Order: sequence, then structure tokens, then C-alpha cells
Amino acid sequence: MSDISKYFDGGFKAEEHEQMRDDSPLPVGDYFLETELAELKETKNGEGVGCHVQFDVIGHVGDQSHKGRKIFVWFTLRHSNETAQKIGNAEFAALGRAIGKPIVQDSDELIGGTFIASVGIDKRDATRNVIKKYSSAATQTQTAATPAPQAPAPAAAGGKKPWEM
Repeated sequence: MSDISKYFDGGFKAEEHEQMRDDSPLPVGDYFLETELAELKETKNGEGVGCHVQFDVIGHVGDQSHKGRKIFVWFTLRHSNETAQKIGNAEFAALGRAIGKPIVQDSDELIGGTFIASVGIDKRDATRNVIKKYSSAATQTQTAATPAPQAPAPAAAGGKKPWEM
């Protein structure tokens, strides 16, 4: 037997510590996201450059759940593999359009950008999320913006952003 109380005054108290972080993938659906981190990096094989982006989940479009969760995305911007570069550029362009930045000169310009992401599960790794579609939060459709019939429409929410309801 080992005495834990000699390391913690009065014993180890679980209520004094944070809950474990939920690293399971988000359920499939539409989420409000905000760009939290964006940095350029060389690819592992040195044959290209990409942008590693971390998104903060502001909430599910329907019920504001999952706030504070994270989604990570790698955008291949330059690569010796033309197909990889074409896919990465198309996805990066979709992000830029969704946050109102059709021209990006510095990765820091992405930070703080908010949008709606259609989130799915990675077909090759069921423990990871993928973003299947990037949409502007400013021009969202009424059906995506209305969480439930009893909730007020975003326009009637006193000028608040949809995720602030």
C-alpha cells in the first residue's frame, strides 16, 4: 500500500482537477468554427509546403454543442505531386472564401476567421474528423441557421452572431 496523502494535502481530490479532454471525433454535422492557429510548414518528405490549421469549435449549428473542441487540418499548398497540390489548393481556397479572405498573403490573416464547416469522419481513420465543406457564416441559409422551431431566427437575435444565441 502507498500513501498518496503525503503528496497531496488531505489526499488526492478528483473534484479539484479538470475532466479528461474528449478526443473522440465530433459527430457528423455542421459546426461554427473559428481559426485559432495557422502556420506554414514543410512537408515531412521535404517536397512541399503546407499550412497546418487548428480550428476551435464555437458550436454545432443546431444546438451549440461541442463548444471548445478542436479540429486540425493540413492544406498542401506546394508539392511535387500535382494532384496533392491541386486538392490542397482547392480546400485552402474554400476556407479563404468562407472566411471572406479570397487573397491570403500571410497565414496570420486566417486567425479569427469564422465559418460553417460540414464535418465528417475520415474514411481512412475513423478516429479523425475531416471538413467536407466550408461555408460562410455570414451568408448561411435559413435552414442551417434555424436550430429548432422554438428558437428565434438569427436575424431576430438582436444582431448577435448565430453561435451567440
